[in-house]
Amino acid sequence: MNKSILRKKYKELRNNMSKEEVSVRSQSILQNLASHPLWAKSSTIMCFLSLGNEVETKPIIARAWEENKQVVIPVCQTESRTIIPSLLTSFQHLEPKTMGILEPKEGKLYPVDPKIIDLCLIPGLAFDLEGHRIGFGAGYYDRFLPLLKPGTPKMALAFDFQISLKPLPHEAHDVKLDFICTEKKVYTL
Repeated sequence: MNKSILRKKYKELRNNMSKEEVSVRSQSILQNLASHPLWAKSSTIMCFLSLGNEVETKPIIARAWEENKQVVIPVCQTESRTIIPSLLTSFQHLEPKTMGILEPKEGKLYPVDPKIIDLCLIPGLAFDLEGHRIGFGAGYYDRFLPLLKPGTPKMALAFDFQISLKPLPHEAHDVKLDFICTEKKVYTL
């Protein structure tokens, strides 16, 4: 199956969930993430801001702040298709921008060196147990992830049904993930 067919299939599966189901499963994902040793070891976490039926990340960000962790968010630059990692200190600093994605308001972009990130939480539509992912097709993360310091854990946040038991199509430049955190467990890849 090619990537666009797979994207459509997994997007439909995700869109068929009720808001309540997304919320309940996201709570379990937060529990699995926050009890993982990598979470305890990390003082700076990069986390995307969820949209639609993605795993809800606001509670994850709030939990990180409660535990005095720094939170960095990805800010997508559409022209260059690159990510600027930006420090986030308050949800009040965000507003909906491109495609409704929350981004820093004017004057609230605080770029940081990607090498300070201890744990990178990554979105996507489908994942396999070899560490491949299918994202939204623009390649933002494939360009960004090599900028992390070597060995920085790359962990997908996903619902269990987003894991393909068959290997997903991938290219040589695709950056592999190290973990997938779902409502059932954290998979080590």
